[in-house]
Amino acid sequence: MRAGELRHLIAVQEKTVTVDANGDRTEVWSVYHEAWASIETGNGREFFQAKQTWADLSHTIRLRWKDGITHDMRVMFDDPKRGSARYFNIRSVLNPDERTEMLTLQCSEAIP
Repeated sequence: MRAGELRHLIAVQEKTVTVDANGDRTEVWSVYHEAWASIETGNGREFFQAKQTWADLSHTIRLRWKDGITHDMRVMFDDPKRGSARYFNIRSVLNPDERTEMLTLQCSEAIP
């Protein structure tokens, strides 16, 4: 993997659940790993569900190998052009050629 292709600083986040003194559960996203990555736009589609139209955008995110990243996590990218953060739900974690050098994350963009 060429370092020049890794031009997006991302944060892989994991969800943790905390319980306060009253027994209320709160979900909090915390940073698991920060890395330089490439984000490539894949295909998109719109579908009709429950009388609403939903958009589904897919992206491929490539980064150097990091053990422990799972499909239960998400990726946050602080987009300087938009001036806001973008979030990607990880659908699958791939280890190309089983070489443990790079990770390919197939993601869908979480649209607020």
